[in-house]
Amino acid sequence: MRTLRKSVLALLIIILIVLASGCLTGTTSTQKSKMTSKAPSTPAVSRVETSNTSVLTVEINPNLELFAVIYILAFNGSDPFIMAPPSYIKDALTYFAPYKDSEAVKDVRETFNSSLPFYTRDEAIMALSTRLAKLNYLGNITNDTALGLDLRLFAEFARESNFEAFYRAHLKDYERSISNLSKILSRAPRWYWHLFGRDYTRFRVEASYSLRIHPHSVGENGTVYYIGFIPRDMDPSKAHELALVILHEFAHPFVEDFLKENFQLFRNMSYYLNEIRSELPFTTSYDVDHYGTFYNYLDELFTESVAEYIGLKCGIPEDYVTLYRLTMSVPLFPLSKFFEEYSHMEKSGMKVSEYAPIFARHMAEWATPENVSALYWEVTPVTWVHETNSILFNGKVVIVYGTSGSEKALAEFLEKTLKRGYLQGYGQAPSIVLKEVDELTPDDMKTNLILIGTPETNELVERLNDRLPVKFLFNGSWTLGRSNDSVGKFFAFKITNESVISLPLNAPVPSQWGLIETIKNPWNSDTYITVIAGTDESLMGEVIRKGRVESYTIIGRNYLEVGFYIERGGER
Repeated sequence: MRTLRKSVLALLIIILIVLASGCLTGTTSTQKSKMTSKAPSTPAVSRVETSNTSVLTVEINPNLELFAVIYILAFNGSDPFIMAPPSYIKDALTYFAPYKDSEAVKDVRETFNSSLPFYTRDEAIMALSTRLAKLNYLGNITNDTALGLDLRLFAEFARESNFEAFYRAHLKDYERSISNLSKILSRAPRWYWHLFGRDYTRFRVEASYSLRIHPHSVGENGTVYYIGFIPRDMDPSKAHELALVILHEFAHPFVEDFLKENFQLFRNMSYYLNEIRSELPFTTSYDVDHYGTFYNYLDELFTESVAEYIGLKCGIPEDYVTLYRLTMSVPLFPLSKFFEEYSHMEKSGMKVSEYAPIFARHMAEWATPENVSALYWEVTPVTWVHETNSILFNGKVVIVYGTSGSEKALAEFLEKTLKRGYLQGYGQAPSIVLKEVDELTPDDMKTNLILIGTPETNELVERLNDRLPVKFLFNGSWTLGRSNDSVGKFFAFKITNESVISLPLNAPVPSQWGLIETIKNPWNSDTYITVIAGTDESLMGEVIRKGRVESYTIIGRNYLEVGFYIERGGER
């Protein structure tokens, strides 16, 4: 069996990039951990022997890192897919400088040409990484006639440049990147067995340290692979996020086998897919892998909900899993309902296949074709992803700046950033219009809007303030307050490198802040409004760069808060 899927979360990362424009292993078990360092030909592997006789390995794959180094040379260290720290990029450019004009570098530069749309390059990098991840280290292959021309060039580059020496010199960097992740994933195989009553012999994480490879999975010959990237400085928060992505990809082969036997129970409920297509028209038309058929969409729903369930069992904190589930609830509806079913199933003592008829009956009861839209807004937060879809689908956004000169400058910066990002990401850009409040027409009010400023500087923000879940408050100076007056549910989280903590609504907000939040447009239920404001220009610029896919983001000095709000009663 072979499975190759793109992760929905990684698709959201593309949206963020549009706006912001030998192996390593160690030996671990539940009792002890031991790291070794060897050449790529006999790589150091993070290995977990599980109670179900499965083996889990986590590695910085030497072939993927060889690809990454050639890619760094091809684009002189500057490209959206390069994620290595500056010191690593400098090391690569210096060490491999004599080989910067090699045939392998030329081939990569041509194949992944920077003039191509982001998603085209993303797909091509993913396809090549799948081939590379399953091969023995190319530098050790002397009879390479069975390889394709591109991989023969890679093998020649590895031998001539002595890539092994570079890899060994950075083993400690690779070790740091995988250590937290290995500990989290060590419990996972037993829980796949617990849910599905079957197992894979090997679970393999094959990753690059310095190239952003679209996370995906392959299952074959008793092995399930995660192929993607593991970033540097894997603090606990980053490790939790990436662990959930990996658990998602590991779940795909199990879920696909389950659906082959049980899809007929769910086949009449495609109205759930129709609803997500209507709410996210651009995402769903662009991503046919996930939204092209109800079978594929159901595959993603089961896979993601299984990943989050197992994530909790692996010790990922509940607040973090809740934050992640709210994020993924936007492109995967009704994810929260799916997730809740596993607690019922666990109490019943059934496997997923045994519980399938009950699961299908519940899904049919949650909503009908007539009221599925109401359910969507009862369980799905309003986010910037919705406005991004609406902007791209309708082809227009109006940026409305306030009376402050810095706000006009920020609007111009945002216009350039959006246009450059959309062109780079999708090869097309919507109409982006800049206006002052008094220049707005009745038709402008019904389109997608981005408002810059506080109630003091932007009259439209003042008019909307009572509708905002994060409101502007004035007590000598402008500050912020969270309110659930206009929404049904409100979730707030403080994020640090070490943890994610759920916040009460009355938790204090820093006196110096930048804010970005999205609501539905009260003048047109099919469009959205995003508000951007801050106590100074630098924080407003920072919140644009760091704002994520949640309903709102607040940034302060050494402070990051994100949150979600869900409408009351599924209003539309």
